[in-house]
Amino acid sequence: MLTQAQWMLLAVLAQLALAGYELWRIHMGLESRNWPQVTGTLKKIWQEDDTLHDVDDAEGTHSIYARYRYKVGTRWYDGKRVGYGVADGLRFSEALDYLHGRRPGSEVEVYYDPEKPERAVLFPGSSKANAVLLGAWLVGAIITMWSWSSLA
Repeated sequence: MLTQAQWMLLAVLAQLALAGYELWRIHMGLESRNWPQVTGTLKKIWQEDDTLHDVDDAEGTHSIYARYRYKVGTRWYDGKRVGYGVADGLRFSEALDYLHGRRPGSEVEVYYDPEKPERAVLFPGSSKANAVLLGAWLVGAIITMWSWSSLA
């Protein structure tokens, strides 16, 4: 059985790992702004109501998902990453902005990593929400470490 100090250590490590993941998403989002682009075909794009991120207003929150196909050189790829910015927990109006004018079978601009062409996005860049999440994970880790130190 784990002691309280061990649980706190696990919590700090988990928060730091999540902060590291968010930092990676910010980095990749910034990198994707400089990636070359090709024209691809949108296979499917949709939004789903979030149950985990539900808020008390009538709009609720929504997540965006997509499937697309694109060609780099002579090779075809199937992509599903919308972007490195946060594409979940969105207001309905924000979700509609992602969907606007995009229909299955339509052409879309796909931004791909020239070093790893199977890595691609429809929307390059990151979002303010990435920075907020990074800050939240770091603050959480600091508070947990402070609580942990006060136990000693």
